[in-house]
Amino acid sequence: MFDQEALLEFLNSPEGINKIIVGIILVGAINAIFITYSVRSTYGDAKKEREKLKIQKAKIDKLSPK
Repeated sequence: MFDQEALLEFLNSPEGINKIIVGIILVGAINAIFITYSVRSTYGDAKKEREKLKIQKAKIDKLSPK
């Protein structure tokens, strides 16, 4: 399939190492984007739910004073 010796020689060259580093950076950036999206959607939904509960509690307190 591939000449393994030529592939290893390429990967050990400065150009090959640069490609490996760029690949690692790209994978890390994509991973960070997915993590950020996941955290925002999870905590954003929870924050919205807390706000709704506060508004609902305020309405209940307003309708039935103690």
